[in-house]
Amino acid sequence: MRTTLHIAFIWNVVLLLLISGVGAAHASSIAILGAFDEEVTILEAQLVAPSAHTIEGIQFLTGTLNGQNVVIARTGVGKVNAAMTATLLIEHFRPNRVIFTGVAGGLNPGLQIGDIVIAEKTAQHDLGRMESTEIENTGVRNPINGQRNPVFFPADPDLMQIVDTALEGIELTPFQTAQGQRHPRITKGTVVTGDVFVASDAKKTALHKNLDGDAVEMEGAAVAQICWQHNIPCLVIRSLSDNANAYASEDFQKYYEIAARNSAALVTHIVSQFHSAQSVQPDTTINQEQQNLPLSPQQKGLTPDEQRFQEMLSDVTLVGHFTVIGIEDSGTLREEKYTIKKVTKMSNNYWLFFARVQYGRRDVTVPLQLEVKWAGDTPIITLTDLELPNLGTYTARVLIYRGQYAGTWSNNRVGGHLFGTITKNTDESENPNSQQE
Repeated sequence: MRTTLHIAFIWNVVLLLLISGVGAAHASSIAILGAFDEEVTILEAQLVAPSAHTIEGIQFLTGTLNGQNVVIARTGVGKVNAAMTATLLIEHFRPNRVIFTGVAGGLNPGLQIGDIVIAEKTAQHDLGRMESTEIENTGVRNPINGQRNPVFFPADPDLMQIVDTALEGIELTPFQTAQGQRHPRITKGTVVTGDVFVASDAKKTALHKNLDGDAVEMEGAAVAQICWQHNIPCLVIRSLSDNANAYASEDFQKYYEIAARNSAALVTHIVSQFHSAQSVQPDTTINQEQQNLPLSPQQKGLTPDEQRFQEMLSDVTLVGHFTVIGIEDSGTLREEKYTIKKVTKMSNNYWLFFARVQYGRRDVTVPLQLEVKWAGDTPIITLTDLELPNLGTYTARVLIYRGQYAGTWSNNRVGGHLFGTITKNTDESENPNSQQE
């Protein structure tokens, strides 16, 4: 019964799922994706202490690369495969950065085979409305918040700054072409994505003209969309294996491997520029870098009430009681305690909570994305009919105001009330030994 009561409040339910392995996650700082074996095997070979994880048939390899915690996976070709793998990656590994590496066809006449395009923005060239022979490119609605996605997904500005540092002193393998040996150029530009291998001069010209595309491939913007919708920084790096023209298939076979190798080398060099990572602790803790995510556009435009809410629930402990209605001792008050490290606004009314809960011998800190609604100046943390495997469907409303919390919870069998106080943590209260129940 004690276990059932502890999972009544929604934060404990989600945390218990993570602990028990239902939807188990492995904290990892950087995720690296590529479509083909050649695009990721070079990176996998450099991993220290690699560990394989198979999820829905897709293999993910975790380890350290240049001292950084990473998870690497191959997506397969095409937008659907890429989006599927990216979604599994985010759900199970919670990366705070995603890098897509691989090859592409060149669209910009000023670029040559072997050059590398770092995407300042990505777009899906085959997504939109077609009423004649041309596609009017549009963004679809984000199913998470209902807002329309942009046509072009911008690269994360902090990642682009790291790229600028990484470009200093990078050495890439030169290409041997019919005109002689040449060293690849690295440039920033626009990468466009579609479910076709472009080997057409007419299509190449149209993509460069209509979308100002510099390179074309088949996965990048799909991954960028998934990351955009989950507010995860994303970077797409593409090495040109061909010119997307009538000779594209022939050039692809000739230059694909060296192009993939150069793209992987650049990714490795970029990874080395990140700050030292915390050790990966599967299923239990989230690393410090995730707790210090860069400000999202929503964070930079917080209202005064939202700023107070963020301050009130950052580095605090909630101590109180809850009841369970529907059992014999329903009048008994049960103790509860939750530590919230930080809250960060995501998109619309959704906030990311970094919550720590001590449960038995477990001591976990994990990210939880919850919706916060407002009644005037009063925030209410909400969850409605969330189905949790093997545990039922849960609903909760928790009001936060002036250092106190109160609310209700229910599942498909029982429900109850909860209330308590919110106090700022001190160095002593942060000591795990001081918080044992």
